[in-house]
Amino acid sequence: MLEVELDIFSGMPNPTWILSGEQEGALYELLSAEPSQISRAALSSKRAGLGYRGLIVRRIKTDDGVWDKAAARRRAPFPHEFRVGIKPAKRDAAADWLVQTADRQGARLVDEVREVVSRGLALAPATRGPSEPTATIDRKRVEAAEVPADVPYKPGVEIHETWWACGSNYFNANADFFNDPAHVTRNNCYCFASNHRPDIRYALPGRRGGHPATSITCGGVIDGLRADGWKDGCEPNALTIVLVIWPNVDYHFYRLVTGGPFWWWGHKPGGTPAKYTDDCGHAIYQYQGKGYAPNNICRGSYSDFCGYFYQNNWTAFVA
Repeated sequence: MLEVELDIFSGMPNPTWILSGEQEGALYELLSAEPSQISRAALSSKRAGLGYRGLIVRRIKTDDGVWDKAAARRRAPFPHEFRVGIKPAKRDAAADWLVQTADRQGARLVDEVREVVSRGLALAPATRGPSEPTATIDRKRVEAAEVPADVPYKPGVEIHETWWACGSNYFNANADFFNDPAHVTRNNCYCFASNHRPDIRYALPGRRGGHPATSITCGGVIDGLRADGWKDGCEPNALTIVLVIWPNVDYHFYRLVTGGPFWWWGHKPGGTPAKYTDDCGHAIYQYQGKGYAPNNICRGSYSDFCGYFYQNNWTAFVA
């Protein structure tokens, strides 16, 4: 029995569905004709960001179905779990076909999701210069650089233009812990932002506080954040995060991971590695008001910037 997971969300659970016997046979034929479509299930590249990241196919039950019978005859059986649809140079027939099976198997994909999938996988350009908070940075080069100011996406959203003065004593990038092979697929953006519990795959704002987010809007998710103990804005000595929204579809978080003079932000798109760059390859840091922060970086479909939030602790407990 095969389960398909469309890897596209960062905070919400990804769409999943079970293939019928007939569909298992069709998939087997597509992959047998072109085995190079198969990649490892674990996505290690940090250039894959927000949005579509292919599909994961996993064998969840051994049975006497079409897939198992075909695999038994194959000299080199397919892996029990693998990914398709992540080769940008050539669209994978198996990935395109699998997306079409979703509705027939009861996994309704909204139009906004189908639109993003139709564009295929888009890897971020390689980052020029430092891409990690531990990197050595040439201050003179940064001071001379012509880079965008910290400008909000959405008029009317309050931006703390001096948020870096709020500061924090709770800086801990901690990406290695969340990116450990034992944990990387078992935590989402909210776990990383909260610096808590790598074994919670789909931590949902408000669930621990007894009031889960009611809608995928700024207001709905912020209500959940407040239930979990987050406060609006920022202040000194606080764990600081940012919330952005793919309207009515998904949410995503960034966490301030270092102090000044270079203020770095990190984020973790779903079950993929945490990183410190955006979907355009920009390193997410600011120095003397120049550079990139969550409100002026490439965020794909996550167009709504919902603000800054903090807790006076090194971690925020989530569920």
